[in-house]
Amino acid sequence: MILTHTNVSQTTSSISLMWTRPPGEVFMYRLEWDSGGDLMTTYTDDTSAVLSYLIPGTTYTITVRAVAGDNKTEGDPYSLISATKPESVGVISFTSVTTSSLTLNWTVPEGKVSFYRVQWRSTSFSNNTNVTEPPFTIENLTAGVNYSITISSVADDGQTEGASSTYSSYTRPTKPDNITATTQRTDGLRINWTSPERCVDRYIVTISNNDFSCSKNTTNITEVFFNLKPGRIYNITVTAVAGHFTNDSDLVSFATTPTPPGPIIISRRTNSSLFLNWSIPVSMEGAPGIRYNVTYIINDAEDQIKSNHTIIETISTELSSLLSGVLYNITVETVGPQGLSSTAVNRSAFTLPNPVLNLTARPASTASIKLEWSYPLGAQTYYRYLIKTYGAEGTAVDNMTVTNNSTYVRGLQPGTKYNISVTTIADPGSESTEEQTSSYTQPEAVTNITATGNTTAISVSWTPAGGGVVSYSVLLYSSEELVQKETNLSNTTENIVFLGLTPGVLYYVVVSTKSGSFVTNSSRVYSATFPNPPGSITVESQTVQSINFTWALPEGMDHNQYSFKVSTINGSNLIVNNWYLLDHLQSGSPYWISVVTVGVEDHESEAVTTTNYTRPFSVTKLRETEITTNSVTLVWVQPERKSDYSYVVQVSNDSLSHDQESFNTTHTFNGLLSGSNYSFTVTTQTKDGTQASPVTISYFTRPYSVQVLEAKTLNTTSVQLTWKEPQEYKNEYTYRVHTSCDSENMTTAEDSAQISGLTPGTNCTFCVFVRAANGIEGLAKCISMYTEPEAVQPSISSQGSNRSVLVLWAKPRGKVEFYKVSLNQTLQERNLSSDNTSYLFEGLSAGTLYTVRVTTFSGPLNAPSEFITNATFPNPPGPIEVLKKETNSIEIKWERAPLMTNTSFVYKLLSNGKENTNTTITTTSTNHIFSPLLSGTSYNIIITTVGVMDFESKPVHIDTTTRPFAVVFLWAQKAEETNIKVIWSKPDEYKESYFYNLTWHSENGLNSTITSEHQFNINNLDPGSNYSYSVTTETSDGTKSTPTLNSTCTKASQVKDLSYEGPNNPNAEIILTWNKPSGQYSGFLVTGTDNIIINSTTCCSLTLSNLRHNTKYDLNMKTLSCGQSSSSVFLQAHTGITAPPIPSDSLLLSTVTKTEYNQFILRIHRSLLNDTYGPIKYVAVLVTENPPGDDLKTYLDQSYDDWKAGKTQAYLATIMEVDVPSRSTEDNLIMNVGNGSKWNGYTNGPLEAKGRYQYAIVLFTSLNLTENDLVNVPNSLVSITAFYSAFVLPQNPATISMAVGATLGIFFVLFIILIGFIIYWKRSNKETPDIQIHSMRSMVVRIEDYEDYYKKQKADSNCGFAEEFEDLKPIGTAQSKNSALTLENKPKNRYNNVLPYDSSRVKLSIVHGSPFDDYINANYMPGYNSRKEFIAAQGPLPTTVNEFWRMIWEKNVQTLVMLTRCNEQGRVKCEQYWSSGTKHFENITVTTTSEIPLEDWTIRDFDIKNVKTAETRSVRQFHFTAWPDHGVPETTELLISFRHLVREHMDQYSRHSPTVVHCSAGVGRTGTFISIDRMLFQIERDNVVDVFGIVYDLRMHRPLMVQTEDQYVFLNQCAMDIIRSRNGTNVDLIYQNTAALSIYENVEPKKGFRKNGYHNA
Repeated sequence: MILTHTNVSQTTSSISLMWTRPPGEVFMYRLEWDSGGDLMTTYTDDTSAVLSYLIPGTTYTITVRAVAGDNKTEGDPYSLISATKPESVGVISFTSVTTSSLTLNWTVPEGKVSFYRVQWRSTSFSNNTNVTEPPFTIENLTAGVNYSITISSVADDGQTEGASSTYSSYTRPTKPDNITATTQRTDGLRINWTSPERCVDRYIVTISNNDFSCSKNTTNITEVFFNLKPGRIYNITVTAVAGHFTNDSDLVSFATTPTPPGPIIISRRTNSSLFLNWSIPVSMEGAPGIRYNVTYIINDAEDQIKSNHTIIETISTELSSLLSGVLYNITVETVGPQGLSSTAVNRSAFTLPNPVLNLTARPASTASIKLEWSYPLGAQTYYRYLIKTYGAEGTAVDNMTVTNNSTYVRGLQPGTKYNISVTTIADPGSESTEEQTSSYTQPEAVTNITATGNTTAISVSWTPAGGGVVSYSVLLYSSEELVQKETNLSNTTENIVFLGLTPGVLYYVVVSTKSGSFVTNSSRVYSATFPNPPGSITVESQTVQSINFTWALPEGMDHNQYSFKVSTINGSNLIVNNWYLLDHLQSGSPYWISVVTVGVEDHESEAVTTTNYTRPFSVTKLRETEITTNSVTLVWVQPERKSDYSYVVQVSNDSLSHDQESFNTTHTFNGLLSGSNYSFTVTTQTKDGTQASPVTISYFTRPYSVQVLEAKTLNTTSVQLTWKEPQEYKNEYTYRVHTSCDSENMTTAEDSAQISGLTPGTNCTFCVFVRAANGIEGLAKCISMYTEPEAVQPSISSQGSNRSVLVLWAKPRGKVEFYKVSLNQTLQERNLSSDNTSYLFEGLSAGTLYTVRVTTFSGPLNAPSEFITNATFPNPPGPIEVLKKETNSIEIKWERAPLMTNTSFVYKLLSNGKENTNTTITTTSTNHIFSPLLSGTSYNIIITTVGVMDFESKPVHIDTTTRPFAVVFLWAQKAEETNIKVIWSKPDEYKESYFYNLTWHSENGLNSTITSEHQFNINNLDPGSNYSYSVTTETSDGTKSTPTLNSTCTKASQVKDLSYEGPNNPNAEIILTWNKPSGQYSGFLVTGTDNIIINSTTCCSLTLSNLRHNTKYDLNMKTLSCGQSSSSVFLQAHTGITAPPIPSDSLLLSTVTKTEYNQFILRIHRSLLNDTYGPIKYVAVLVTENPPGDDLKTYLDQSYDDWKAGKTQAYLATIMEVDVPSRSTEDNLIMNVGNGSKWNGYTNGPLEAKGRYQYAIVLFTSLNLTENDLVNVPNSLVSITAFYSAFVLPQNPATISMAVGATLGIFFVLFIILIGFIIYWKRSNKETPDIQIHSMRSMVVRIEDYEDYYKKQKADSNCGFAEEFEDLKPIGTAQSKNSALTLENKPKNRYNNVLPYDSSRVKLSIVHGSPFDDYINANYMPGYNSRKEFIAAQGPLPTTVNEFWRMIWEKNVQTLVMLTRCNEQGRVKCEQYWSSGTKHFENITVTTTSEIPLEDWTIRDFDIKNVKTAETRSVRQFHFTAWPDHGVPETTELLISFRHLVREHMDQYSRHSPTVVHCSAGVGRTGTFISIDRMLFQIERDNVVDVFGIVYDLRMHRPLMVQTEDQYVFLNQCAMDIIRSRNGTNVDLIYQNTAALSIYENVEPKKGFRKNGYHNA
């Protein structure tokens, strides 16, 4: 029997076995086991056994046999091998802990162990290995990480593993390094550091100095310390802490920034010095090593900043050797430890100006003196001059300020002496000493002379003259002949009278003023004697429109010497006759006339005056206005009536005549007989009695009325009248009877009349008139009487009313004054006006019978109608209320009909459905259920009350609808950022009239909308927000189903304005910032290059770490929310740079290739420079004789001068820009140390012969300079190699003996003295040159004479050229620059001393309506071919780029020359006014179509388009890039070749338009280029050179053209080189840059250009 299916389990000391019982009978089992030693045996009758007391970790061979029932027979053995579990290891200890390893030891367990399994893990890493014995070191770990370490023993079978033991430990954190102070404030420091492995628990940052100590814990790699003292050095230590392990950084020191000094006080000033003092900076008392950097700056005439500075240790200083009257900008900075400077304290102050020169004064008039003087030494354009004027007694008279060197003092007294002083003023408080002079004014003539006369005398008066006057003389002339005179009148005389003169004669007067020997005559004053008046005025004739006047001639006068002025209402007229016709007058009006005699000088005599009337018009329209029995009243119209008119009125007949005066246009004649005929006459007369023609008319008086008139009513249509005869009755009288009712008249001679055919019920008035013979009637006699009224036939109707009955009747024939309507005889009674034909009885009982009668009334008469009967309607039931609505029924109730308690009635119910289902029900109940009905169907339910006479009340109705079924399957089909598209299916029993009420909840509350569609876009939602919504089916009347609900989230919105910052930190990172997205969000997901996946829940910044420096990352950001995430926002970001790595093989980076006694040359292999942390921009060399032990970066701001002065152990010798283009094909950088070159604030000074030197290579990825042009170490990214091995420079070969040296030294001193004397003598005694040179405006030199001229002028360090250039300085400067100096145009100027002259400035068009639109800082410049061949312009400012392109367009410029880089030496020289594509400048669009960069210049083509006219033009720009500012190119041939290239294009395209040339200011380089162009033409065409004349001409058009002496000398050098090349003596001159031209010609040309680069003709 064989055993099978054995199960085995182990412990450290036992093995448990289980097996399956074999077939057949088994008595027992025998087990044997051994481990290579003694065989152990045991028996069992069970199918399991435990082998105990075994050795841990030991392998045993076990055999199991089944024994039969005979206790002898055994089956085949079943063998197996198994091992016990080993014991776990003992206590684990860590014997060594480093930043990258842990060394473990443990106690070896009992039993057997084949090896140990060691496993270690951190939060992001795990690994394991097998170890045969302790101890064991785990290597390549990460610093500062907590590792969990598990050790288990493995038995000798190599498989069975025992229980494990687990321990944990941190690795030691890395030492913090690269400690920097990124912020150095006056009261604090921000300390940054790096840690290669940022696995630390925290950092302890300690800061201290002698009187301060502080420590802070932080988990960041930066810490800020505040409340520090300014200008102190603090020691910094950063300790990394991981678990209980720490690691300290090196000790570094940083200084706080000093505080600025107190305000600068100018304590005293002179014309050459300023005395300054200030207070000690705040909180800087006792700070060590504090100094002050005092800088004072002025701008010279060429806008070149002249700066001086000094370092002092006191708080006061004197600035001496200054210019007079000049503004100095003074700054004082506190300089503290480590070269840190405070912010500057500024103060501007003027030195005192010099006084004026050659002051003179002379009289200009009686009230003014003219002053003139010469400008003071060192005069400036901003000087002002204060003029003070004093009287003889010393009193101040006048005080004014001027800017010129001459003026007038005005407002003075004549003949008076004045003292005057002039003071130069540079600025308030900056004034020179006074210069004084004096002068007199001229005496004054008398004023205000008047001469007035009468007929025989003239009176003369005047205002005395001012100043000193002795006497007056007065002379009277007529026709240039002296008539009378008065002389030697006292100076107090002011008038005299000349008598005995002839009337009407012209005279003139002269008054002379005499003061000492001076006599001043007044101007002539003319006057005349007056004429005599004319005689009295009389009237010859008059009409209604005219009066003819006449008068006598004046006495004693010649008729030829005068005329008459006649004045009337029509004006004044001059006549010679003595009569005058005054016509075109108004009738009946008074008119005056005045006549005077008019003599010479229009003098008039006394007036003779009279007044007379014109005749009035006769009256018109004479008529009667009232006639009575004894009077007649007349009225008339008076044409041209006047207020003073009166009328003569007269009445007459056969027996009467009477007249009287009236002042009105109406009159009543009384006392006449009735019924008689009379004549009436009216005559108009004026106030003076002038009468018009009379007017006459005739009238009868009126008869009396009848007496005792009576009337009687006969029936509804007739009345009887009777009367008696009137007073003073006459036989010819008749009677007229007038009836008012029908306006009928009847005439009779009897005394009675019957009137028939009248209207019933009418009150008629009957009048009887008496008529005289001519038909005139007397007053009427009247009486009134009614006819009887007619009765009406009424009707009655309740009109469906439950509270009223309406009585109607037809209006009867005739008239009715009122109606009386009676209800049920005496129940109600109403009187109604005759306008009514109905009456409504209200307030009655509903459903009741009523009887009515109507009676008509007219005056005292009436007529009643018959009785009629009808009933009121019942009251309607109360309002219907819907109690319950279901999809198939409606339950209603209503209120009982009110006020129906005493009547019988029932309710009738009617329901009308839209499906033509009508139901009628009668009931006495007040509720009912209508069923079965259709869902969502409108029903009209009507209820009426039915009363007596089966009258029904008004219906009470209600429109109601059964409930519709609810919609199903409501869901959101699509969710966007601000909208959700909701869709649903139709409800059961759907009807076309259904609509749906969609509601949704938002942060603004509940919103809803109604739609008939089955979908809807919910808009204006917040992105990323959850919205609950429901849809309710509604019928047309608003009956709603149960709502169907759901909810959905909107899509998240994209982040806004995603941007990044890649800081230049030791750990590469990208800091993302963005603006909060619209709506809600739960987080942000950032993915990108290198498997970047970051989920952030905060807004609105995120830092991506563990990146690579100087690397581009493509990033996408999504906004996360409760719903769909937003669309990605893409951003291409770049990490920053950091200090470059030192090459691992840095010894191979540099080698010394050559040494000399005072310098050595290095070769740096560029291939070894590592750009991983950013491109290496600069390489520098740090030099020392004895390598310092501290941080080498502290020596980067130490210069050669510091080293020579023993202030530093090492210094920075030279710096090279790595990316400067090099013509060398070798991949090396060559650096010369000690060659004397300069780079900003560093001098590469010579070394000492036989000196022992070491150097280190300094690598910069970023280099920033301090204000002193030294390396700003905290703000630069720099790494430094270790110092290379030392080497020794060779001996100086110049070994000359001391004696020879002394002799040569003496000789050299004497030689210098001799040279100085010669220079002085030549400048003092200039000989007339042999070469013909024109003076002033030109110095023309012939070609054949030029070399001699050139050598002569260049001798003695360009002495001759320097004098020429000095002579050019004042040229053109007196011209006006008013446009450039206006307040609106000042910001358009790049430099305040380079302003265009008004006479030659370029004027643009006015485009915005402002007169300043035409300004641009540019001038037309004369060339060789025309006076406007060029435009010299400044480099555009950001605010003037639009005007610059507008100038290009308006002046049709096709050639553009640029002579500066946009940025030079860290300063902006010119705004870049083009782009690589298209750029818009107001109405001009500029597109760059090609760009050809060459070594020394770049050629660009632009298409410029006027967007208003759509016209496009081509412009070519020649950009010269090898010209330093204020300097000159390295060689003349370079600029000459460039000029040749430009000139070819100008000749082709700019013959009729100017070429624009600009640099930065538009004067130095610009003037040099234009001068070279003109000079080349002179040489080629005229065989002469006139550099002086060319520059002179240019400076007359724009200031400072050819700005520096070096540029002026360079022009002459160009001329010399050109002439030599023409003569074959200068073979090196490359007249054309053929290589550049060939490159240029091979470029594919732009549209409109031939391949050679120029336009097709």
